[in-house]
Amino acid sequence: MAEEKKESKEPKLTTITDEEREQVQELQSRYTQVTVNLGQVSLAMERLKVNLETLESQREELVAQHNTAQEDERALVEKLTESYGTGNLDLDTGIFTPNE
Repeated sequence: MAEEKKESKEPKLTTITDEEREQVQELQSRYTQVTVNLGQVSLAMERLKVNLETLESQREELVAQHNTAQEDERALVEKLTESYGTGNLDLDTGIFTPNE
């Protein structure tokens, strides 16, 4: 029986140049930095979203307080007008001057 020559099925190993290796490492480093930066930006956006929701809630409460103050003002003006008529009130002295 003839001996069959065994062909190697193993891939041939090749070493890349130092420059190519540095380029690959630089690219990996860039991807890592971009990924870290994306994470930081995402977390910052989440914090801003929470802050914005808090501010919106505070704003709604302040608008409600403003509306209540306006209603109270209307009621007071109506009461003072019934008591004194239309005119001007000097808040420093408390003197009411009726319109003629």
